[in-house]
Amino acid sequence: MKITSLSQLETKPVYTTAKHQQKERSAYGTETYSHSQAANPLSNYTPNEVGKQATVQSAPLYLNNLATPDWDIIPTKGKQAPPPDELIAQMKDIVLKNVLADKTTPIRQIEVLLAQYISPVSPDRKALYQKAMKAIKQFEAEKKENATPLGELSLVTHLNNMDFGTEKNIAMSANGIIKPVMNSLGGYDYEVVVGGQTLLTSTNGNWDYVMTPAEQQKRDEFYKIYWSFVDQARNE
Repeated sequence: MKITSLSQLETKPVYTTAKHQQKERSAYGTETYSHSQAANPLSNYTPNEVGKQATVQSAPLYLNNLATPDWDIIPTKGKQAPPPDELIAQMKDIVLKNVLADKTTPIRQIEVLLAQYISPVSPDRKALYQKAMKAIKQFEAEKKENATPLGELSLVTHLNNMDFGTEKNIAMSANGIIKPVMNSLGGYDYEVVVGGQTLLTSTNGNWDYVMTPAEQQKRDEFYKIYWSFVDQARNE
């Protein structure tokens, strides 16, 4: 049909739609305002109430449960190990079997052999660990005893008391110190240092070690032999 005048246009649906939209906008505005009021209970606080003591339940201080070091893969003075020739023969056997079979060399078996290979030049990490744990247990006991529950602190006071995850070093005998650092689990990790050399360190409660220069030299010898066996196996 050809439209020749405005009277032929049906305006009722347009009017109804506009009216419906107006009603929706009105209802939405009311709902938004009500939700805003309900979702912001903190708006009722006055500036004078900032910094007051929290009313939350007191939170205890959670400390790490440090795992026992895996001494099979951590080098230490006095570690039982086969003679060097036998140890190298074991390494060769592991490499040849896995390379020839197109398998990945088992990392743990190599780590065990590495720890045995370099232990003759290693410090006594077992004795150091025992001394460190005595100091760490005392440190954690004191932290737990002196901890103030969060419910007794204002947020401002709590943040001011925090030292951004660091603590004072723990003194040890034999020129050693322990460096405690707060970790992501809410507990502490530790770095055991003797004569400026880090020998033991924990990450989320699991112990690892850092090599001395003498150990690094033995490690380089070990892997030079290891890769020679890998090349030999690939060429067979």
